[in-house]
Amino acid sequence: MRILQTILILLFFQAANPAFSQEQNTDSALVAGQQKNTIQLYYNSLDFQSGLYNGSEYIVYVHLLKDGHPYLDTTTLTNGTVFYDGMLYSNVPMLYDIVKDELIVQHFNKVFHIQLVQSKVDEFNFLGRPFVHLGRDTTKQGNVKNGFYEILYDGQVKLYAKRIKTIQEFIPDMQVERRVFSNNRYFIYKDSVFHEVYNQSSVIKVLKDKRFDYKQALRKQHIKFRRQREAAMKLVLQQYDNANP
Repeated sequence: MRILQTILILLFFQAANPAFSQEQNTDSALVAGQQKNTIQLYYNSLDFQSGLYNGSEYIVYVHLLKDGHPYLDTTTLTNGTVFYDGMLYSNVPMLYDIVKDELIVQHFNKVFHIQLVQSKVDEFNFLGRPFVHLGRDTTKQGNVKNGFYEILYDGQVKLYAKRIKTIQEFIPDMQVERRVFSNNRYFIYKDSVFHEVYNQSSVIKVLKDKRFDYKQALRKQHIKFRRQREAAMKLVLQQYDNANP
């Protein structure tokens, strides 16, 4: 608490007296940066008291798998940001376990990993890819189940991807082998409704209320819907938004 009081006093003097940091003509962006650094200093001082570390211990199981891994893109802890329990945390070493649909962070002591409480994670950004927590209110979000969804397109209409990985067991030569298989589900959010889409026809069906030339755009970008489904969906939605400003 004393640390917090000290931080608040510093912020007060910075706001009340610009000369506390520089002269009266101090650039406002610089002042804002100093205040941000002061707040970050407070968060860094929390260590084990930080609310980020109130999840359960996570057991790494990648070595039990014969082929593939359960994570998003990498098995290496990589810095990301997470909005957790009402607080934004930056530069957090993390992994996204797709099999369990859980966000994993490194404990401050760097000895073990923490599995964050899913219900407290509102959104996170990992490897430059934004994810949001959807499906908590099933009465409003239909067939979108509770979990994390990647935001692929964020315009007047939105496109989300549900990343799915499953572990299947095989027993060749009387030995158990576990392999990871990947799958994705896609949802367009339009008119306050989530529509699951699978292919080009299902996407166009959701957007059928307006005419727009998406085929020419796909040809111009040399994008084949079947081979480059995500890129094609994003381009179609972009063309739809351009036709409906």
